[in-house]
Amino acid sequence: MAMQVGDRKGPMADINVTPFIDVCLVLLIIFMVVVVVSMVQLGYLSKLPPRSDSVQPQTPDPNQLVIRIAGCANQGQLSACKIFINRDEISFNNLKTRCTQLATGRSRQMIFFTAEDSANYENVIKILDVIHESGLQNLAILTEQISMDSLIQ
Repeated sequence: MAMQVGDRKGPMADINVTPFIDVCLVLLIIFMVVVVVSMVQLGYLSKLPPRSDSVQPQTPDPNQLVIRIAGCANQGQLSACKIFINRDEISFNNLKTRCTQLATGRSRQMIFFTAEDSANYENVIKILDVIHESGLQNLAILTEQISMDSLIQ
């Protein structure tokens, strides 16, 4: 509660906000309780479906492309990079021509791209630029490593 200090006589012109804040906090708590109770009664709380342990793996699309970069740790040495399109290894010099061949008829298809954690960032970006220049526009960058068995032959 606010109080006047000093020898000033007469009515106080300052607003006492302490009761106002108390009222606002009580109204906030009431509002929160009413919303939660009404959501429970109206059935807005979501119920998760039962977990099934028998998840069937999807068969991969035979036309899907996965471009993988491996062994590209040294900066500037693009010839040392191992570049795989699905399971086929190609050199950096043949990358643009191979990607141009693959781009025909696949302008809208999603192409997946992944690189090993040890790969040099500058080399990976240069390889991505070559892939983009060749006409493969829809690239999805994978954040988790994939196994070689899951790649399409």
